Amino acid sequence: MKEVRISENDGNQRFDRFLRKYFENAPLSVIQKNIRKKNFKINDKRAKKDDFVYPNDIVKMYIKDEDYDKWITKIDYKPSDFDLDIVYEDNNIIIMDKKSGLLTHSSSKKDYGNNLVDNMLHYLYKTKSFDMSDRTFKPAVVNRLDRNTAGLVIGAKNAESLRSLNKAIRENKIDKFYLTIVKGYVEKEFSIDTHISKNDNRNRVSKSRNGKRIKTNFKPLETNKKFSLLECELITGKTHQIRFSLKENSTPIIGDRKYGDRNTNQKLRKFGINNQILLAYKIRFSNIEGLEYLEGKEFYSERKESILKLKDKIFKEL
Repeated sequence: MKEVRISENDGNQRFDRFLRKYFENAPLSVIQKNIRKKNFKINDKRAKKDDFVYPNDIVKMYIKDEDYDKWITKIDYKPSDFDLDIVYEDNNIIIMDKKSGLLTHSSSKKDYGNNLVDNMLHYLYKTKSFDMSDRTFKPAVVNRLDRNTAGLVIGAKNAESLRSLNKAIRENKIDKFYLTIVKGYVEKEFSIDTHISKNDNRNRVSKSRNGKRIKTNFKPLETNKKFSLLECELITGKTHQIRFSLKENSTPIIGDRKYGDRNTNQKLRKFGINNQILLAYKIRFSNIEGLEYLEGKEFYSERKESILKLKDKIFKEL
């Protein structure tokens, strides 16, 4: 018999979901069979799949030691060096400034260690900023940027904060602003409100009547009538939303190889521009349950200055 005390991060979830995370190497059918056979107790009461576990609950597992060892989620973390630009950190969240060219998440085994999430985990493991004994929770990010989009990404360091931040994202309680440079003259503020669908094979989106709604507000900050510096405010948050919207407006982002203007991009190669110039430069928090102390706070990417310097060069020479 094994006895497990539920931690803060492992609590507040259905028992069957807890087991699926705790025993990641066990088939779902095996977990369900053991629940039906009443091989688990929560606080000395027979556990059912739709029971909830809470912090400090005691779970007793009447299974063979060899099965336990075979099924259990491994926590053989091997913290290594990390490359991380931290804008803000407290006991609940961490805000990072992602550089262009870095994946947010790994997309295959070859990306292990070479993405923002892994760098975040290595940092948190080395600084002992979260309980490494938890088997059903790992710190995670709540917003995602394209590989070649730079800027602010928010990470949650505990399960409660992750739930609060994900809910806040759904309820638009975190305002997200981007900076970009586009081809064309933008004189007035405008919005793009449409529907898109994604072609996964091409990793590209297109307008679709039955697709997902996207809405973005755009505000011109400066222009030389050939190019314009824009602030983009996300109202929804979908893949390639800003890039597609600006293409639809006939003011494509410079350097954008999917949605940009090929001739313009070719002319801009002399500035070292090979990908979209897009920066998630500012986030602002509203009132978020459990994270009320963040209300009204704004955080900025330190990469903003590089965008402004590039803008000055382009406006002056083109």
